[in-house]
Amino acid sequence: MSGKYSTHHVFELFPNSAIMGTVEEGTLPYNLWQGESSSSSSSSNPSDAVLFGGICLLVGVSCRTLLRRTTIPYTVVLLILGIALGSLEFGSIYRLGKLGNGIRIWADIDADLLLAVFLPILIFEGAFSMQVHQIKKCMAQMLLLAGPGVLISTGLIGAAVKLIFPYDWNWNTSLLLGAILSATDPVAVVALLKDLGASKKLSTIVEGESMMNDGAAIVVYQLFYRMVLGKSSGCVAVLEYLAEGSLGSVLIGIVFGMASLLWLRFIYNDTLTDFSLALTVSYIAYYTAQEEAEASGILTLVALGMVFAMSKDTHRAGGKQSLHEFWEMIAYIANTLIFILSGVIIAQSIFSIGNLENNTGRSWGYVFLLYIILQVARTIVVFAFYPALCYFGYGLNWKEAIIIIWSGLRGAVGLALSLSIKDASGDPKYLSSETGAMFVFLTGGSVLLTLIINGSTTQLLLSLFGMDALSESEKTMVNYAKHQLLRKAEEFSRTCSGSNNPFDWITVGGYASCIKDVCEDTVWPPCTTNHGYLKIDDMKTMRVCFLKATRETYWSTFNEGRITESSISVLMESIDEAIDLATQGLHDWNYISTHLKFPGYYRFFSTSVCPPRLTRWLVLKKLQDSCHICSAFIHAHRIARQLLLDYTGKSDNGNAAIVVAESEVEEIEARKFLENVKNSMPEIIHQTESREVTFSLLKCLDECLSDMEKDGILTEKVVLHVHDLLQNDLEKLLRSPPTVRIPKPVEVLSIHPLLANLSPAIQSDLECSANSVLKTPGCTLYTKGSKLTSVWLIGNGSVRSRRSPFPINCHVDSTYHRGSVLGLYEALVGKPYLSDMVTDSVAFCVKIKLEWVISVLARDNAVEELLWKECTVVVSKLLAPDIFKKFSMQEVRSIIDERSVMNTFSSQEVIETSHHSINFLLSGCLRDQSTEQLIECPAVLPCSILSESIPYSSANGTAESFGSCSYSKYKVVKPARIVRIDISAV
Repeated sequence: MSGKYSTHHVFELFPNSAIMGTVEEGTLPYNLWQGESSSSSSSSNPSDAVLFGGICLLVGVSCRTLLRRTTIPYTVVLLILGIALGSLEFGSIYRLGKLGNGIRIWADIDADLLLAVFLPILIFEGAFSMQVHQIKKCMAQMLLLAGPGVLISTGLIGAAVKLIFPYDWNWNTSLLLGAILSATDPVAVVALLKDLGASKKLSTIVEGESMMNDGAAIVVYQLFYRMVLGKSSGCVAVLEYLAEGSLGSVLIGIVFGMASLLWLRFIYNDTLTDFSLALTVSYIAYYTAQEEAEASGILTLVALGMVFAMSKDTHRAGGKQSLHEFWEMIAYIANTLIFILSGVIIAQSIFSIGNLENNTGRSWGYVFLLYIILQVARTIVVFAFYPALCYFGYGLNWKEAIIIIWSGLRGAVGLALSLSIKDASGDPKYLSSETGAMFVFLTGGSVLLTLIINGSTTQLLLSLFGMDALSESEKTMVNYAKHQLLRKAEEFSRTCSGSNNPFDWITVGGYASCIKDVCEDTVWPPCTTNHGYLKIDDMKTMRVCFLKATRETYWSTFNEGRITESSISVLMESIDEAIDLATQGLHDWNYISTHLKFPGYYRFFSTSVCPPRLTRWLVLKKLQDSCHICSAFIHAHRIARQLLLDYTGKSDNGNAAIVVAESEVEEIEARKFLENVKNSMPEIIHQTESREVTFSLLKCLDECLSDMEKDGILTEKVVLHVHDLLQNDLEKLLRSPPTVRIPKPVEVLSIHPLLANLSPAIQSDLECSANSVLKTPGCTLYTKGSKLTSVWLIGNGSVRSRRSPFPINCHVDSTYHRGSVLGLYEALVGKPYLSDMVTDSVAFCVKIKLEWVISVLARDNAVEELLWKECTVVVSKLLAPDIFKKFSMQEVRSIIDERSVMNTFSSQEVIETSHHSINFLLSGCLRDQSTEQLIECPAVLPCSILSESIPYSSANGTAESFGSCSYSKYKVVKPARIVRIDISAV
């Protein structure tokens, strides 16, 4: 197969062998396992290829069985066996018959086809198995090693080859080899770290770097390949190529990943579809990037795998386990085949160079020298960035840095690139055939040595540094677990003692060697007097144990269907964050609380630009998820606290008690949030409880059906029929849970104490001029001094005033809840808004047009009096917050209904205020006869009761003028309306 590639094509792993040409229409022939033709292969049966594939898998199964209890990496053995098979077929007079024919058939298969089969499995599985939380933490470290680290490594290796090796290559050719050998191979590295069981933090850095630097190395490789062919490359062309090949690849992976996750949202309890979709998308995404978009298929797969990794926590217990086993199985098959085939190619390259070089021993000497150069170059790169690697993410110590250096394995990626050079060689002016063959030999030798030497000794290095040893806390847990097993064995022995069946306790005890070292007696049945509890002196370990118990409860809650997929993602991420901060205390609620808040962009949805239905759906969905998260948090912490006390002892006042106290403090915060939601939007709590009760009912019915099936009462056909009906109900609940019913504007207006008493005609006009609005926390209804346009009725939620209505901006902190009518006073007096009004929670408001208020005032004086009385409820809290803030809106309304008198006064009248009441000047203008101070509405008229609580100086006078008098006299300058409230009993 052949293909044309543009200047900026990202050549991936094993390129097409038929591609040749200039840089503009340049070719990088990728054909990895194309063996030399022979008469035997031409006459071989195609079915022999099946024999070779079957033998490879059989060898893989055998190796896995034999090496299961050893520290020898499985992939290293496969590579050696592949070299042995290749040596027998290509390097000896003894052929392998039909197996050898199969080897040659596989070697003749187009390399692009082989890569398109193996790479989507291996790269996607590697990225999918990584922890998203740790990827975020280690991203800066991975990018440092995969970006500038590759450039430095390329320069160092290329310079060493140019200055030390006797091949008389120019700088471009030497740097081309440096680019090929600068990338660590993701397939080899991921397989090695999985076998060795390295720490998750270290595995994330090494795996992520090995995957990302492959794309960077291919970019550098393509650049120097152009130069070798005599074509110049400008900075603009290089940057454009980098953007298209790298950023474009990542974008393709993200798009395919998000589309797949959206698809999976419509699939319920169908693991087969989940697996099939993930596998299919990995192949399609790779083909789209590699062949159609001319981008990097590997980087696309990395991005795709990471997107899928973000959704791992949304799979329920059975599905998640099956998904893990599925990808582990196919990755195992692909690894087995690709490492054996890599070994065959290395053997083929070794014997090919023997035909070109008279002194094969010297060539092998340069291979060992190149291996040393690779290790030195990687050491320089890692320690050059060591300060930055220590600063970012989880940090890095010198032991981990050495492991990163030593795990820089080379593999199939390097072999592919070198073979592309071999297939493109033949023109002495640019690349001779000898140079191409030497590229394959040197690269194959490097792959062989790094896998055999580094791969087989990494476990020893981990042991030498004590990185695989148990900590003191873990040793304590091991000892505790053994004692618990011993206690269980003692209970079992007492149960069996009454059996009449003869058995030998010595034989039984011989197979329970796991608890022999904690057995107080060597004679069976066992007997233990150790009834102690788990003692952990390390606070971090204690908190981690608590958090892991919390995580398991989250999983149980999710598997029961009590929380949604979006909720479990936040809860799991909070555990990961809290474990990172376990030395400082329990901090999982801190992470959760940030996700409970409405992001700033939600305010856009509260504007008139966004459709109201979309706004309502988004806001309610956010609140529902938040309530699910809080409920699950409280439930999980309660269970985790009980488990911790059970294992450590309820009388323990040490570390366990501290963790329990920290958990209880966090639970209080979660309960406060639920209480606030209940007060502002009670419909949300009702929906949450209804969903949980519905699911519990359906699960109870499902368990009842399972019991009847186990008892054999129902036939299989009946069970399947009823089970399908139950599954349909469960799917309906999960896909379409009970909706939150938001009242219509007419319903809110009809239950308001004032507006419900209006005449039918006025109510009809009011309904026509009102519309509902759902506001998120922090949204501004109106600002002080802005033009009056609407009156706001609070249906649900709360609103807070931010600035004083007085000329001097003193602090005002009044909250208005359900039933408050804001802006009504300003509408009655014809003034701009008196203060800022900002939503303090999610608020359902009814917005009433100003024209309605004006029309009512013009045609009905009785309604005007009702409106003045209603606006006093808001004015009292606005002007006298210190007195009325302790009362609810309903209590303030009752006080005004029962203890207030409203009067109007004409100009030139004199008014006296009593010290037993508080007086609000709602309209008009007065003059204080003692100070000649002019007082304009709105204002609080001084009285002795208020002399210490009302900031009169902030309004229109000074406190000294009335602090000692029992009443004051005022002269009406303009017709005034004053409401007097008797607060002597308040």
